[in-house]
This record gives sequence, structure tokens and C-alpha cells, in this order.
Amino acid sequence: MYIIDQETDERCVWFLGTTLDSWTLMVPRHVWNLPWYAGNVRFDCVINEATGLYEKYVMKTRSKWAEALVELTQSTQDSFDFPGFPDVESALVYLTHPLAGFYYRRDGKLGAYRVWHKELAVRPARVKSASFKLLSTMGIVSEAEQMTPYSVLIEPINEFTIYLPPKVIS
Repeated sequence: MYIIDQETDERCVWFLGTTLDSWTLMVPRHVWNLPWYAGNVRFDCVINEATGLYEKYVMKTRSKWAEALVELTQSTQDSFDFPGFPDVESALVYLTHPLAGFYYRRDGKLGAYRVWHKELAVRPARVKSASFKLLSTMGIVSEAEQMTPYSVLIEPINEFTIYLPPKVIS
């Protein structure tokens, strides 16, 4: 979720948690108390090499913590639409470039970490179906609202650097 740090006015993100399909989640989970959880994550995707667009995009996560299912479509007719922003560039900077993240650690303390990534080369997409059980269970976004998100931005791959160890905020 997007937030604004009340002390610095920096645009940030709030992480509810992360589901990973890797044994490596044990280090951040147990050493730093990050809210990272085990799950079975599967992607079924096909990219059209000529257009660079997904002909098929399905992501399914099975997890006790946060099950999810997303199916997206893309077309050459899709365009960026960001109501409330003065232009596309402003919207993309705001939506794809928060570098600080906050979260509640597994021990209940407030934590923070910073990330870096190159400029994202996202393309618009549309939701065919979406179900994020955690969001509806917590009452954050209903199942019906999940079908009509503000935007869907997708990029086949990008590398993120997470600066560790994370900090505990007192």
C-alpha cells in the first residue's frame, strides 16, 4: 500500500508481508523478524516476442497466510490512465519508485528497509480475474473491488536491491 511518511513527506510503501516459494525466506523471517511467509507460487505466462506483451499471465499462490490468484490480459490497445495525476510521468514515478518500505515485524515492532531498482519499464494490463484473500479477509479491499484496481502495471523482469539488515523503528 502507498503511504506518505509523516516525518519526512517521502512517498513510501507499507508491506503487509511477503509470500515466497523458497527455503531462503527462513533467514529474513527468523533473523530479522520480517513478515515473510512460505507459499507455493506458480506462474503460467506466455510473452509474445514480437510485441513484448503477455499473451497469457496467470499467477497462483497457495499459502496458509495469503492465497492469491491473478489473471491479466494485455493488448496493444491498452493505454496508461492515471486519474488524479497531472501526467503519465508523474504517475509512474509515484507508483513505481517508492524506495522506503515500512511493515510490522513478526514480533509486533515497526520495521523499515530501503530498496533500489532501475527505472521500471512497465506496460499497462487489465485484470481478467483477481483474488487476494488476505485483502478481503482483513477488510482492506473487497473481492469485487479487486476486479477493478486503480491501475495494473507489469514488466517481465527487473532486479531489486534490498538494503539489509532492516531497521527497527522505536
